[in-house]
Amino acid sequence: MGDESFETPQPTLEEKQGITGTTLKIIALAAMFIDHFAAIFISDYLTTMSIPPAGSLQEQTLWHAQNDPKLAVISTIMVIMRLIGRFGFPLFAFLIVEGFQHTHSVKKYALNLAIFSVISELPFNLGFTSKLFYTGYQSVYFTLLFGLLCITGIHYFGETRKEDEKLRPMFFVAAFLAIPLAVYMFITNCFIGMLIFTLDWMTMTLILLVAGVVSLIIFLIVGKGWDTAKRNTFSSVVLPLTVFCALGDLLKTDYGAGGVLLIAVMYLFRKNKIKAFALGCTVLTLMTLAEGMAFFMLIPIGAYNGKRGMKLNKYVYYAFYPVHIGLIYLLALLLGFTTFAIR
Repeated sequence: MGDESFETPQPTLEEKQGITGTTLKIIALAAMFIDHFAAIFISDYLTTMSIPPAGSLQEQTLWHAQNDPKLAVISTIMVIMRLIGRFGFPLFAFLIVEGFQHTHSVKKYALNLAIFSVISELPFNLGFTSKLFYTGYQSVYFTLLFGLLCITGIHYFGETRKEDEKLRPMFFVAAFLAIPLAVYMFITNCFIGMLIFTLDWMTMTLILLVAGVVSLIIFLIVGKGWDTAKRNTFSSVVLPLTVFCALGDLLKTDYGAGGVLLIAVMYLFRKNKIKAFALGCTVLTLMTLAEGMAFFMLIPIGAYNGKRGMKLNKYVYYAFYPVHIGLIYLLALLLGFTTFAIR
């Protein structure tokens, strides 16, 4: 989870100033651990303490409120820890973009993410559902993988092959999908849209089809004078975003389509790292207001010197995610705060 195969020249005294990629990783890992300890262990503890030996759950909850202030304090601590946890994902997303720009092999980078996406599923399922197999929610590793593949597509088609005449037909598909993508993201991933709209799949499909026709007409008019490079650049952003945002929501990955969009935004504005990160945080905040805590990470991003920093085995970072979730779950299980089920 993070950057991959940074160049490692000997740093000069000037280059040593500021925060390195390794420091950003450590901050992200610490925030993630705090978040998951609260979401798994403390949450399971509170749930266990709230189950009454006799009487209804409502009666027991009322009793706790009146007679057990300790649980109220622990609950407050859990909320604070989860807010701190909002620092993690945008940093990981930022490091994905950095890693993509520095890696010697995007294929190997994506393969590593894919392997650990699969490895992480069992501990992730146990930690967050107490079930060994659960298909209703997938780990953030898949979101990071889809984000990496998305920016790879943007780079390959929009930057490497932007003058390719063979890609021109893609423009018409992208023109049809551009506005429906924006409408879909607003309705399903923006907290404002989710508050306004509650739509069944048939209504959503109809809205997106109408939006597609309108989108096609608008971009055929607007893009009439565009040259091949501009049309291909437009297509290279819309098409990968549509595919991988759809995959994020279809597989119900952590952060879903919004997480993929965040990584794409950070990549598109990568020339100004502070601006890129701020826009990424804006995407998160539009998903859920609590994600606005991510803006505090502009402080370390502003001090980031673009260097890898201390070289550690990258697989330690990859393995941290499944290992720490598994250990937190195991501790909760041994203390009787959670259960185990196959499905």
